[in-house]
Amino acid sequence: MAGNLVSWACKLCRSPEGFGPISFYGDFTQCFIDGVILNLSAIFMITFGIRDLVNLCKKKHSGIKYRRNWIIVSRMALVLLEIAFVSLASLNISKEEAENFTIVSQYASTMLSLFVALALHWIEYDRSVVANTVLLFYWLFETFGNFAKLINILIRHTYEGIWYSGQTGFILTLFQVITCASILLLEALPKKPLMPHQHIHQTLTRRKPNPYDSANIFSRITFSWMSGLMKTGYEKYLVEADLYKLPRNFSSEELSQKLEKNWENELKQKSNPSLSWAICRTFGSKMLLAAFFKAIHDVLAFTQPQLLRILIKFVTDYNSERQDDHSSLQGFENNHPQKLPIVRGFLIAFAMFLVGFTQTSVLHQYFLNVFNTGMYIKSALTALIYQKSLVLSNEASGLSSTGDIVNLMSVDVQKLQDLTQWLNLIWSGPFQIIICLYSLYKLLGNSMWVGVIILVIMMPLNSFLMRIQKKLQKSQMKYKDERTRVISEILNNIKSLKLYAWEKPYREKLEEVRNNKELKNLTKLGCYMAVTSFQFNIVPFLVSCCTFAVFVYTEDRALTTDLVFPALTLFNLLSFPLMIIPMVLNSFIEASVSIGRLFTFFTNEELQPDSVQRLPKVKNIGDVAINIGDDATFLWQRKPEYKVALKNINFQAKKGNLTCIVGKVGSGKTALLSCMLGDLFRVKGFATVHGSVAYVSQVPWIMNGTVKENILFGHRYDAEFYEKTIKACALTIDLAILMDGDKTLVGEKGISLSGGQKARLSLARAVYARADTYLLDDPLAAVDEHVARHLIEHVLGPNGLLHTKTKVLATNKVSALSIADSIALLDNGEITQQGTYDEITKDADSPLWKLLNNYGKKNNGKSNEFGDSSESSVRESSIPVEGELEQLQKLNDLDFGNSDAISLRRASDATLGSIDFGDDENIAKREHREQGKVKWNIYLEYAKACNPKSVCVFILFIVISMFLSVMGNVWLKHWSEVNSRYGSNPNAARYLAIYFALGIGSALATLIQTIVLWVFCTIHASKYLHNLMTNSVLRAPMTFFETTPIGRILNRFSNDIYKVDALLGRTFSQFFVNAVKVTFTITVICATTWQFIFIIIPLSVFYIYYQQYYLRTSRELRRLDSITRSPIYSHFQETLGGLATVRGYSQQKRFSHINQCRIDNNMSAFYPSINANRWLAYRLELIGSIIILGAATLSVFRLKQGTLTAGMVGLSLSYALQITQTLNWIVRMTVEVETNIVSVERIKEYADLKSEAPLIVEGHRPPKEWPSQGDIKFNNYSTRYRPELDLVLKHINIHIKPNEKVGIVGRTGAGKSSLTLALFRMIEASEGNIVIDNIAINEIGLYDLRHKLSIIPQDSQVFEGTVRENIDPINQYTDEAIWRALELSHLKEHVLSMSNDGLDAQLTEGGGNLSVGQRQLLCLARAMLVPSKILVLDEATAAVDVETDKVVQETIRTAFKDRTILTIAHRLNTIMDSDRIIVLDNGKVAEFDSPGQLLSDNKSLFYSLCMEAGLVNEN
Repeated sequence: MAGNLVSWACKLCRSPEGFGPISFYGDFTQCFIDGVILNLSAIFMITFGIRDLVNLCKKKHSGIKYRRNWIIVSRMALVLLEIAFVSLASLNISKEEAENFTIVSQYASTMLSLFVALALHWIEYDRSVVANTVLLFYWLFETFGNFAKLINILIRHTYEGIWYSGQTGFILTLFQVITCASILLLEALPKKPLMPHQHIHQTLTRRKPNPYDSANIFSRITFSWMSGLMKTGYEKYLVEADLYKLPRNFSSEELSQKLEKNWENELKQKSNPSLSWAICRTFGSKMLLAAFFKAIHDVLAFTQPQLLRILIKFVTDYNSERQDDHSSLQGFENNHPQKLPIVRGFLIAFAMFLVGFTQTSVLHQYFLNVFNTGMYIKSALTALIYQKSLVLSNEASGLSSTGDIVNLMSVDVQKLQDLTQWLNLIWSGPFQIIICLYSLYKLLGNSMWVGVIILVIMMPLNSFLMRIQKKLQKSQMKYKDERTRVISEILNNIKSLKLYAWEKPYREKLEEVRNNKELKNLTKLGCYMAVTSFQFNIVPFLVSCCTFAVFVYTEDRALTTDLVFPALTLFNLLSFPLMIIPMVLNSFIEASVSIGRLFTFFTNEELQPDSVQRLPKVKNIGDVAINIGDDATFLWQRKPEYKVALKNINFQAKKGNLTCIVGKVGSGKTALLSCMLGDLFRVKGFATVHGSVAYVSQVPWIMNGTVKENILFGHRYDAEFYEKTIKACALTIDLAILMDGDKTLVGEKGISLSGGQKARLSLARAVYARADTYLLDDPLAAVDEHVARHLIEHVLGPNGLLHTKTKVLATNKVSALSIADSIALLDNGEITQQGTYDEITKDADSPLWKLLNNYGKKNNGKSNEFGDSSESSVRESSIPVEGELEQLQKLNDLDFGNSDAISLRRASDATLGSIDFGDDENIAKREHREQGKVKWNIYLEYAKACNPKSVCVFILFIVISMFLSVMGNVWLKHWSEVNSRYGSNPNAARYLAIYFALGIGSALATLIQTIVLWVFCTIHASKYLHNLMTNSVLRAPMTFFETTPIGRILNRFSNDIYKVDALLGRTFSQFFVNAVKVTFTITVICATTWQFIFIIIPLSVFYIYYQQYYLRTSRELRRLDSITRSPIYSHFQETLGGLATVRGYSQQKRFSHINQCRIDNNMSAFYPSINANRWLAYRLELIGSIIILGAATLSVFRLKQGTLTAGMVGLSLSYALQITQTLNWIVRMTVEVETNIVSVERIKEYADLKSEAPLIVEGHRPPKEWPSQGDIKFNNYSTRYRPELDLVLKHINIHIKPNEKVGIVGRTGAGKSSLTLALFRMIEASEGNIVIDNIAINEIGLYDLRHKLSIIPQDSQVFEGTVRENIDPINQYTDEAIWRALELSHLKEHVLSMSNDGLDAQLTEGGGNLSVGQRQLLCLARAMLVPSKILVLDEATAAVDVETDKVVQETIRTAFKDRTILTIAHRLNTIMDSDRIIVLDNGKVAEFDSPGQLLSDNKSLFYSLCMEAGLVNEN
C-alpha cells in the first residue's frame, strides 16, 4: 500500500530526486515541499480562512475602534506584494516544471489562499481583539515552506553547480521568505485601540485585564503574554495591585457550580457515588487536552535517539569514507556515486534542534493545561468545602473539628491539585516504557526482552512498597489532623493558657503528637521512599547491563557505538518514567487518601431542611410569628439514641411581643432558640417561623473587621438608622473612646473589646438588620446593670426600637421579665410553665413566681419609669423599621452607565474590605510579607536545622553517585570503540563486570543519599523548626494574638510546616542532583568537543540572566500567593466559629461570595506564579535545544579535521540530549526551593517573635508558700495594651489587705478587666509596679506569678479532651479533690450524666457539649483546686441563672473565706457584701471604700451606678 502511494507520488512529481521526503543531501525534496508543505498550507488557509471570514462577517463590531495605522497598511501591501511574487514565480517555471503536477497545483492553491488571506486581514483587524490564529499559522507554514525551498536551491547549487528554477527563481523565493516572515511578525503585533477603553476599565476595577485573554496563539505558546508582569517584577517589588484579573472562566463561583452540579448528579443517580468521577466529569476535558500534548511530546522524545543513531552512523560512514575513498556507501542506492555531503550532518543537527524546540513548545502547553486543571480543582473544592460547612449538622460538626476542616482545605485539596501534575504520567509512563522497549528491540533485537523480564520481576516488589506507603500516608494524615486540632485549640484558648500558666503541659501535649507520632511515622515513610527510589534507580541500569550482556553473548554483531549510545539514550529516557512513577504513585496514594477524606466530609449529615418551616412575615401586631406545637421534640443529633434536646414543646411568640425564656444552667434555653433557627433535628411536632430572622448568640460572635462592618453585616449603610442603633445599644461612649471610632479594627473574635462591648456590638448588628423576628440568647448577661436597663428600655421595651418586632429572649436577667409579654420556664428540655407576667404573679405557688419573688424584687414604679422617663426621647427616635434591608447582591461586572452599580460597589467595599486593593483602612488586616530575595541566612538557618554534617554527607554521596554514573558511560564508550575496531566483542566478561560495579556503586550511593536526606536532614529540620515556632508562639504576648488572626497562625503550623516536612527536602535533593548532573554533562561535552566552551559561556550568561530576571518576579508572586491564601483560612475559621449567626441571618450566600472572592484573589496571585515558571522554563529549554544544536554542529565541523570518533560524538550527544530535561528540572526545583524556603522564612518570622517576660527568673523565685497573705499594692501603676495606644490604667494607687473581699465596678471601658490582666502581667506596666506580699511581681517569672494566682476569667474557655484534662492538665491533684471541686461548682451531677467515664468524659472542641453557664462553672472548679491566697472573679457567673448564681456566690464566700478576692461583676447585687469597692472611671480609681460608705453619699459614682441598676431609689 505504502509502495503504491510513493509510486503514485513520484509519477505526479516527475523529478529525478523522486518524491522523498528526504533527499540524498538530507533536506526535503522539491516535490515534498511543493506537493505537501506548501499545498497543505494553502488548503489550511482556504478551509479555515473561509470559515473565519464567515464567522467574522456575522460577528457584531467589537465596539472598540482601531486606528488604520501603518501596521494594517503594511500587512495589506505585503500580501499584495506576495501575490505579485507568486504570480512572477509561476510565470518563471520551465516547460518541464509546467508538466509537474505538484508545482502547478502549488501555485494555483497558493494564489487562491493569498486572496482569502487578504480578505481575512482586512475583516479581522477591527472585529477581533486577538490576532487571527489561522493567519498566524498560515504565514508560519508559508515562511517555513519557502525557506525549505530556498535551502533546497542553495544546496544543489553548491554541490551540483546549477540553479534549479534559474537565478530568478532563487531571488523570487528569497523575496517570498522575507515577505512571509514580515507579514507573520506584523500579524503577531498587538493592536492598540483608538479609545483608551482598557485604561478606563482598569481604573474602575482596580485590576488590569489579564493579557492572556487577548494574547495570540504564539504568545500563548511562548508565554510572551507574561513578559509585561515579568518586567514589572524585575523593576520593582510586586504588590497585589500589580496583579491581573483572572482569565475568563476561572471564577471559583462558576467552577464550584459546575462541580456541585456533577456531584449532586452522582448523589442522585448512584448508590455508590464517586467524588473522583464528579471531578473527572467537570474538569476531564482539560486533562484530555493535556494528554494529547503529552502524547506528542513523548513521541518526539523518542525521535531524538533515532536522529542520534543517524548522526553517529553518518560520522562512522564519513570517517570510513575518508580512510577509503573507494568504499561503497551503506544504506543508499548505487545511483549516488558522489561522496557523502557534509551538509547532511548539519541538517541532521538542525533536525535534532527542531525536534527539541517542538518538544519544548508542546511540553509547556501540556503543563499549562495541567496546572490550570489543578487550579480549577482547588478553587472549586475550596468553595464547596466552605459551602458544605455552612449546612453541616451538629452531629457532623462534632465529628469534624475546625482544625480537621481547615486541613481538608489547606492540605487535602492541595494534594489533589498536586496530583494533576502527575496524573497523565499514569498512562504516559507505561507509554514511554513501551516506545522505549520497541525502539530497543529495533536496535538490539531479542536481547532487549531480558529488560522486560526485569521490569516484570520488580512489579510485585513495587506493589508491596506502595501498599506500605499508602498505610503510612493514612497514618500521617491522621497525626497531622491531631496536631492541627491541638494547635488550633491552643490558639483559641491562649488567654486561658497564659492565665493558668498551662503553656508547658499543652506544649508537651503538642510535642507528643508531633515528635512521637507524626515525625516517627514520617521517618518510616522516608525510609520506604528511599528503598523505592533505589529500586527505580537501579532498574534502568540493570535493564541496560543485562541487555548488553545478553547481546554480546547471543548476537553475531559487535556492540558498536551506533548501538550503544542510542541504546544508552533510550535507557536514560527509560529512567525518567521509572524514576517518576514512584512519585506519581506516592502522589496518587496521597490523593486517594485525601479523596476519601473529602468524600466523607461531603457525605456528612446536613441540617434537617424541614426542621423549621420558613413562612412570609406576619403583618399585624399580635399575629403568631413563631409557632412550635404538637408536643414537638428535638434532638441535637439525628441518632434516636442520642439525648433529647427538647421534648413536648408547645410554644408561641407573637409580633410586637417580648417573650422571655428562663431556666437553670443546661435547662435548654439555647436549644429552644436553636430549634427556631433550624439547627436541631425535629422528630415530632411542627415548627414555623415567619419573616426574616436576626440572632444574637450567647457568646457574641464578632468578625475580624471594623466595628462598622460588624454592625452593617452586609446591609446597605443607612446613616440615620445607624446612629439610632448606636445610641440604642449604648455604644456611643465606647466609639468615642476607641481610637478610630467605628472604623476601629476589633481583632479576631473581637479580642480588643470587653465582654460587654462584644455583647452590645452583637445586639447592634441584630437591631440594624431590621429583621422580623429576633432570637436573643442572653445578651444582657455580659453587660452592667445600668447598661442592661438602657438596652431593655431603648431596644427591647415597649418603646424600644424593636417594639413592633417579634422578640424571643433567653435570659437570666430577672429584671427583664417585668416588661415581658410572655414568659416560659424551661427545665430539663421541657417547658414546665408559661404565661404572661400578670398570670404568673397571680399564682403564688408557681416556680416562676418564686423566682421573681426571691430574685427579682423591683421598685413599684419601675414599669412606669420605663414608660414615662423616656417616652418623649423614644418617640423622637422612632422611625419606620418595617421591611428588610436589601442584602448585598453578588458583584457583577461594572456597568459604566449605571449609577446604581457604582453605589452597590461602595456597599460591597465596606463588607469585602480585605479584598479591596485600594482600601487603606484595612491595611492593618493584611499579613506582613518579606520582600526581595530570600536572605542567605534563611538558607543557612535551614542547613543548620538539617544538621550541617548530614548536609555535607548528603551532597558528597550525590557527587559520588553521579561520578560513578558518568564513569560507567565513559567505560561503555571505550568498550564500544574496542568492539568497533575488532568487529566483535572481545573480553566481554571483564568489560561487563566493571560496568556492573560502576552502576551498582552509583545506585547504592543514591540509596545512602536518600536515607541521609530523609532521616538525618529533613526530619531533623522539621522537628527543630516546629519546636522553635511552637515555643515562640506560646511565649508571645497577648498583643500578638489580638492583632493576628488565628487562621494566619494556623497557616504557618499547617501549610508551612507541611512544606518543610514533605516538600523542601525533596526539592533541595532534586535541585542538587540536577545541578551536579548539568555540571558533569557540560564537562563531558567540553571534554569531547573543546570548542563547545565558546558556546556554553554565552549560553550560561543567558541562562543565569533569565533565571535571575525571573526569580525577582516569581519570589514576590509566591509570597503574594502565601499571603492571599491566609485570609481564606482566617475567614473560614471565623465562619465556623459563627455558623449559628451566619445561618440565623440567612447570610450563607453572602459569606460564600466573600469566600469565593478571597479564593479568586489568591488564584490571581497563584496563576501568574505558575505561568512565570513556564515563561522561564520555555526560554531555558530553548537554550537546552541550542546546546544540542551546538554540540551536534561542532561534532560535524570537527569531522573534517579527522580527530572526532563516533564514540566521542555518541557520548557527547547522549549527554546533550539529557540537558533540556535536566535544565527544566533545575528551573522547577530552583523555583520550588525558593517557594518552599519562604515557608522557613515565615516560620523563622514567628520563631523570632518578641517574647513575654521569662517564665522563671533564677535568683528571683518567690518562696514556695507565696503568696501566704494575699496582700496587694498598686503603686502609681499605669499600663497600656500596646506602645502606640493610650493608657488604659492611669496612676493607680490602692492597697488591698489580706483576706479582703473587693468588688471592682465601673462603666464599660473604665478598665475593670485591665486591672485583672495587669495583676497577671498579661499587660506590662508602663509606670509604677504591683507588689504582692512584699514581692514586686515584675521581678519574678511569669510562671511563678500566674500559677500562684487563681482566676475565673470572663471568657470561659474549654479544651477538647477529658473533664480531668480541663481541670487539672498537670495531673497534680487526686480524683477526690477534682470531684470535690466539681461538686462545689455544681457540675458533678452533669459530669456523671454525660457518660460512664466519670472524669474521663469527653468534652468536644470549645466545650461544645456544655452550655455557656456550665463552662463558667467548669472554670470555677479549676479555681477551687488551686490553693492560692488570691482569687480574681471576672464576671464569674454572668451566664448562669440567678438561682445557681446565688448558690455559687454562697460557695465562693464559704470556700474562699480565707482568701483575698477581687470580683468584677455586672450584677451589682453580687458585690454588695464586699469589704470594699473600687470604682473605676476612665482608667482611674474614682472611689475606693466600703459599699455602705459609698452609698451614704448620693453624689458618689457608685451611688449613681446602683441607682441606674435599680438597687436604690431616691427615697
